[in-house]
Amino acid sequence: MATSKKTRIKSCKLSFKHLNLPKDNLFYEQVSTVIQDIYSHLNLKYKPQQKMVEGISITTRAIIEGLYQVYCCRNSKMTLSLPTSSHAYGNKPHQIPNYSHTTVHRVLKALKRLGWIKSEKGFKNWAGEGVPTKIVAIGGLEEAFDRQRYVWRPMEPSKKDVIVLKGFDPITKAKDILHFADNNFTRKSRKNLQLMNTFIACQAICLAMDNWDLDQVIKKMSNQDYRVDWDYESLIKQPRSLNFLHTQMRRIFSRASFEKGGRFYGAWWQYIPSDTRPFITINGEATTEVDYSELHPRLMYWQAGLPIPAGDLYDLGLRYSDHPIYDKTQEPYKAKRKVIKTYVNALLNDENGNFTLTGEQIQTLGMNTAQLYQLVINKHPLIAQTVGKGLHYQFLDSQLAESVMLKLLKQKIVCLPIHDSFVVQTQYVDALNNAMSQAYQELFAGVPALKQPEPSQSQFEQVFYPSGQLDETYMNNKRSSSIHEIFLSTWKSSKISSCA
Repeated sequence: MATSKKTRIKSCKLSFKHLNLPKDNLFYEQVSTVIQDIYSHLNLKYKPQQKMVEGISITTRAIIEGLYQVYCCRNSKMTLSLPTSSHAYGNKPHQIPNYSHTTVHRVLKALKRLGWIKSEKGFKNWAGEGVPTKIVAIGGLEEAFDRQRYVWRPMEPSKKDVIVLKGFDPITKAKDILHFADNNFTRKSRKNLQLMNTFIACQAICLAMDNWDLDQVIKKMSNQDYRVDWDYESLIKQPRSLNFLHTQMRRIFSRASFEKGGRFYGAWWQYIPSDTRPFITINGEATTEVDYSELHPRLMYWQAGLPIPAGDLYDLGLRYSDHPIYDKTQEPYKAKRKVIKTYVNALLNDENGNFTLTGEQIQTLGMNTAQLYQLVINKHPLIAQTVGKGLHYQFLDSQLAESVMLKLLKQKIVCLPIHDSFVVQTQYVDALNNAMSQAYQELFAGVPALKQPEPSQSQFEQVFYPSGQLDETYMNNKRSSSIHEIFLSTWKSSKISSCA
């Protein structure tokens, strides 16, 4: 697991800082074994104080649970990122509360003595940044995980504040978490998000894919060059994890302002490839995703008090002799429009003006970045005045998303946000369309453009023999052995699922 300090290879990790714990404890025996090992090596003369006993118990359970959640990601590159510095623990915004570095060290030593973890010690890299210790389960602990199925579990609410305010250093580009004084806006935003997180935590949200194809998605997400398709701000490429228990969201504001950013982050469905989202199921039922179309360009015109141009805002007038009629759903316009959309949104979010097309995008579009920029400015001169305003538009779309989710929450409809799009069970798509239209009208006094939803998909559709007879044995085996079915069946059998 050795990592060069110079290469800065991005690791696929679960941060202990953001770990959410379940209400149950699947590994009581293993937790007890670690605790016994700790006390046997402390050689205490007197009975330990209650605070110490509770600290060791809580920390042991949390670290073992974190290792299990890493295990459930089904990714050999995945690790639990665990800071061991005393500066990492405390009650400041950037620190980890409820644990002490002394107790963390004791648990790590016990796990090593038992032969239950493989670790890579933390260090400071060439830039002076602290890189946390990384651990994975091996030996008897991994065997205990093997015996346990990938089950749905009721999760505890996050102990960290779900409202996050980040600052920004223009020189170092560092984004630090800031302390802030509560006000009516933050209190209301926190209450709303906690209500939504609690409701979502009661649901079984999964992917209707067989285990082989699910592993292909995990493999794609663990690649160093993976980038989520909505990330127009940072354009960061980094490996991501996939764990169906990671449903809790935070709302992250930027640039030390509660009027910049504010989007919802942290839920697993936000980070999967866009072509995988049609496979999402909610409580075993198929889902549909609906997007606001051209949202940020429309917000740009709305805020400037100007009428929105007619037609497709990403149509720059490119036409081809063999396809003279523009149709954004058909090639060659479909692929070219995707590049144009990415560029326009990146332009709005790129504060430094550094965004350039990739070689693949240049080939798809048939022009370089400078040529595309000129076409965009010709179509939308207003963009020249609004480059880098994306964080403000993100605040507006986060307010829109909150409104949509709250409207559906009142109807007991599960709504999964992906910033400017939303996933619901297919039978509720009309309710989603209504909520999206109403929220847009209330905030921006206009009629939104909504994309036509794509049909849901499943790898558990019926399979037939050449004779036309249904292959029931194949279908039953494929479904019953899938993580989707195991995850769903344990949700159905849980009494907690009645809160749905």
